[in-house]
Amino acid sequence: MTEVVKILLVDDRPENLLALEAILEPLGQTLVRANSGPAALRCVLESEFATILLDVQMPGMNGFEVAEIIKSRERSRTIPIIFLSAISKEDAYVFKGYSMGAVDYVFKPFNPEVLRSKVAVFVDLFVKQHELQHQAELLREAEKRELELEHRTSLLETEARSAAKLSQMNDELHRRQIALEQAMGARNRFYASMSHELRTPINAVIGYSTLMLDNIYGPLNGKQKEGLQRTLQAARHLLELVNDVLDLSKIEAGKIELSLQPVMFPSLIEDLFVTVRPLADDYGSMLSLEMESEPFNIVSDPRRVRQVLLNLLSNAIKFGEGKPIRVTCKQTEEHGVEIAVIDEGVGIASEDIARIFEEFVQVAESKQPGTGLGLPISRRLAQLLDGSLTVCSTPGQGSTFRLTLPASLEDDLAPEPVLSAATVA
Repeated sequence: MTEVVKILLVDDRPENLLALEAILEPLGQTLVRANSGPAALRCVLESEFATILLDVQMPGMNGFEVAEIIKSRERSRTIPIIFLSAISKEDAYVFKGYSMGAVDYVFKPFNPEVLRSKVAVFVDLFVKQHELQHQAELLREAEKRELELEHRTSLLETEARSAAKLSQMNDELHRRQIALEQAMGARNRFYASMSHELRTPINAVIGYSTLMLDNIYGPLNGKQKEGLQRTLQAARHLLELVNDVLDLSKIEAGKIELSLQPVMFPSLIEDLFVTVRPLADDYGSMLSLEMESEPFNIVSDPRRVRQVLLNLLSNAIKFGEGKPIRVTCKQTEEHGVEIAVIDEGVGIASEDIARIFEEFVQVAESKQPGTGLGLPISRRLAQLLDGSLTVCSTPGQGSTFRLTLPASLEDDLAPEPVLSAATVA
């Protein structure tokens, strides 16, 4: 049975609330009205909402003030807020809305289908989040039971006096290990299923936004194009997060297959420079490549090597504060490759070095977009390629991420083409 969630509609004009209800009614969710800022805050205190559609211009307490209070509370700070405005269309108001933590800023009159698609995405995310939390609780209970069983098993091993008892305990441990692996497999299958299901509404938002930007439904003015471009950017960022979750679940399930081919250096890095050049230009960063040996190649998976290096270059640009970014490449004594991506940006505190490779962790106090999965996935891909990804950093001086890969994976992968989840972890 599909979970029914609540959506909060905040506007001081009854006719606007009625129009929003008509647009969102096909979603089949519970629509809650609030005709003022204080009324909206009372609703947030009493109930949990999948998203909030908040009018900017309201008497007494405007939408920005309401959003600031909502975002200041731990319980409600993660609720997605979509600002609605018919008057405050200047860039200053739009920027203020995003700075208050809004996920979108929509101008009236709005396209009903586009608005409904946006809200549907956040409803799906809310439902999937609840499902994930439920799965996490089940996993925690399973882990708790597993720890209890391990403790009891340890006591039994201490008291064991015969080979028969030891054999029985080993059999029990084996059964529990299988149960744990099955639970982990169920979690990974759930991640994969969730990612696939979320792609459909996200791709719908991307598709409709692209069609409108291509003037398929008629010409757009500058403000409309700007708003749709922001919507398209947000949807693509969300799709990136979903794809990262799917990649992570494949890695943990041991279902990443490698396609081994010659990987040429420095050609691969030069191609990546072309890809990230527009982003570097936006941030004002100069890119340079220092080749410390003659051109050479290794045998690896070029797609996965590009994925790792693209993430490292993108991070260096985003957190490099517009300063030069250097990439060094050399052939190792074992005929492998060592690539270093060096920036002069904010750097990373020593106590945060280990945390940056944890899932969904972003330690830098920055407004740069990101999923918190790029570095964890990059390190696991480096391990799948029989290499390593390390970092050294000094706060205020910059960071150096170093990727090392062997000359060939063919011998390593011959007996076992796909690494297991336990090996990756």
